Amino acid sequence: MDIERITEIGIAVEDLEQATRLFVEVLGATAEPVRVVERYQMRYCMCRLGKVDFELMEPLEDQGVIADFLRKRGSGLHHVAFAVKDIEDGALVLERKGVRFVEDVPFDLCLEGVDFAGRRFDADVKITFAHPASLLGVLFEFIEYPPGYQTP
Repeated sequence: MDIERITEIGIAVEDLEQATRLFVEVLGATAEPVRVVERYQMRYCMCRLGKVDFELMEPLEDQGVIADFLRKRGSGLHHVAFAVKDIEDGALVLERKGVRFVEDVPFDLCLEGVDFAGRRFDADVKITFAHPASLLGVLFEFIEYPPGYQTP
């Protein structure tokens, strides 16, 4: 897989507003508006700190992947995301090397926000997650950004 760079670090939190305040007021991050991802029954806020986005994630209800994570592990590191050039080809390469994925194929998710060049974006990104059991117990996310989207 052609990994370009770390682009995002996901953190599961119990209180999104409190976590966002900490990132903004204590660490000096810039926060994007809060968004909802029904697919995962969560809401999140991207906080840009230096050249990395921190995705602070809170469950909408007591179900879903973030709620399950918080019950099992408490607040903390959820995933590390990499920007990649060709997600389908890269996933096939990793599968041949024994890496399992959480879902069978990469999926599209609408990306809204500001890229690292300061431009507004509203486009689909392709995403897939490697199963933590395949890679040292860490959930790795791979993201193929749309053409022209500026990552760090």
